Amino acid sequence: MKLNRTGRLSRSLVLFVLSLGVFVMLGWSRPSIAVQTGELFASNPSTQINVRTSPSTTAPLAGIAFPGDQVQILSTTQSRDGFTWYQMQSNRSGIVGWVRGDLVRPFGAVARRTVAPSIAAAQPVVAPQPQVFTPAKTAAVEKNPFIPVPQVSNCAPVYPVRPPVVNQGFGRVSDPFNARQSHFHTGIDFDGKIGTPINSPVCGTVSYVGREQDGNSYEWGYGWHVKIRDSEGKIHLFAHISKAYVKVGQTVTSGQLIAAIGNNGNSTGPHLHYEIRQGADTYQSAINPMPFLALVRQADGSQAGLILPTEYR
Repeated sequence: MKLNRTGRLSRSLVLFVLSLGVFVMLGWSRPSIAVQTGELFASNPSTQINVRTSPSTTAPLAGIAFPGDQVQILSTTQSRDGFTWYQMQSNRSGIVGWVRGDLVRPFGAVARRTVAPSIAAAQPVVAPQPQVFTPAKTAAVEKNPFIPVPQVSNCAPVYPVRPPVVNQGFGRVSDPFNARQSHFHTGIDFDGKIGTPINSPVCGTVSYVGREQDGNSYEWGYGWHVKIRDSEGKIHLFAHISKAYVKVGQTVTSGQLIAAIGNNGNSTGPHLHYEIRQGADTYQSAINPMPFLALVRQADGSQAGLILPTEYR
């Protein structure tokens, strides 16, 4: 039978629709694959375990975890140095990244999740894009200073930067912007490069991410900064950051990646200004962070202590 032009178009349209349906069913189906669980472990139960952004000991840190943390194993691979690596997500902190195989104890496959075929073979995880929030968006959280902190298995304090090299201490110091003058330094400065990971030293709730917009305000000098309120109500402030990986209202655990070192605000070079406030969220309420950092050493005797400037040793 001879088809006219209209008949040929109709048949082509029907074939196209049928082909599209088959493509959707076969190519876009989301098969269920097993999710394996496990836990992190080490010979020293207080050892910090590095979580990397890719399966390599030289890859940047995605954060820090601890022995005993329960994890979901997303994938596994073999690196060039001969190690088996697991891509995992921590049930405690939510950190996603790669951990060396000798630090992971896999359990059996206990659950199933649905993933697209294109991501079933997971690729190395990169740090999430920074989320920048203006001070106006944090006002509601600041008015509620006692946001509950979730109970977690390990809130041992950690250093916010590794290695913990301090280049300026707390108290009266020389003013870098005014020759032959001094000013009161409300925190301590950790050395580092732009992009160096900053980890939360405590469990707490993010109460601020942003920058003071009033150039005449003291707070403007902090540049972009993050604040975390711990379970005792103290404010931990991280200033001059280049990136923020958390948002206001988010709960974090000790060792979780929260930001990256930067060089903005009143800063003479890349570093982290770390400040602790007690009683009120104002710079006048800043207290010396050194007693808190002494607890970090006690929590993990295997850690090297702070590397201090000569005048503070």
